[in-house]
Amino acid sequence: MIPIFKLPIFLYRLGLGWLLGHRFMLLTHIGRRSGKLRQTVLAVLRFDSKTREIMAISAWSASDWYKNILASPALQVETGVTHYVPIQRSLTPEEIATLFEDYRRKHPIFSRVVCRIPGWKWDSSHEEFLELAHTLHGVAFRPKQNEAA
Repeated sequence: MIPIFKLPIFLYRLGLGWLLGHRFMLLTHIGRRSGKLRQTVLAVLRFDSKTREIMAISAWSASDWYKNILASPALQVETGVTHYVPIQRSLTPEEIATLFEDYRRKHPIFSRVVCRIPGWKWDSSHEEFLELAHTLHGVAFRPKQNEAA
């Protein structure tokens, strides 16, 4: 039996990640110490269907996936039926705070689960989200210019 928290990676490995829609993404990257190919499933806080931009945060600032993509950029991202070789940029604390607020508004039930991130209270004010955002790292992934939409 597969533990519930491992279900998303299992679905992606079976080629069924599209069943998760745009709530999750599969990030393929290289381990900064091992040099091995790594895959990590992350919660998506925003997916823009026009630009195909995916935004996610490292809920704990020391996440290995985040450190790995700083050392060597991500190789591929996949969410829903969308997948591409990305360019990446870091999110500002203001962008992260806004992501939390938008996510809470759009996904009130699921955000109560996500709010287990240390310091995130479901009813946080913008200022509280901004304070939390200064302790986190966020990344936006977009297709490279030469990839068709």
